Amino acid sequence: MILQVILCIMAVIGFSLIFNVPRRELIFCGFTGAGGWLVLTLVTTGLAGSAVVGTLLAAMTASVFGRILSSLRKMPSTLYIIPGVLPLVPGSLLYRTMVYIVNGEHSLAVVQGVEALSRAGVIALGLLVVLSLPRRFFAFKRREV
Repeated sequence: MILQVILCIMAVIGFSLIFNVPRRELIFCGFTGAGGWLVLTLVTTGLAGSAVVGTLLAAMTASVFGRILSSLRKMPSTLYIIPGVLPLVPGSLLYRTMVYIVNGEHSLAVVQGVEALSRAGVIALGLLVVLSLPRRFFAFKRREV
C-alpha cells in the first residue's frame, strides 16, 4: 500500500506538470491525490466496502484537502482538487466497457459501464457536497513567522 501511495503521488505530480500547476504547489497536489487514493484503498480493501462508497469518500477527502490547502496556500481550490481526483477516475472500467462493446459482449459491457458511470457520478457528488460548504469551514489562518 505504501508503494501505491508513492506511485500515486508521482502520477498526480506528473499530471499537474502537464497542466502547468506552479512548481511550489506540486507536492501538495500529490498529497491530495494520495490522500484520496488511500481512503479509497482503505475502504475497499480494509473495510471490505463497496468501490462506489469508497470512491465517494475518497472524492470528498480530496475535496476537503483541496479546500484546506486553498485556504492555507492562498491558491484556487481547483488547483488541488482536479489533480487530486485523478487517481479516482474509472478509466480502466471505461476501457473495458469499450472492449466488450467492440467484441460484442454486450452484457459484460453493461455491467462495466454501469460501474464506471456509478463511480464517475459519486466523484461528482463528493465534489459537489464539499464544494457547496461555505468557505468559512475551511478558512484557516496561517501563522506569521
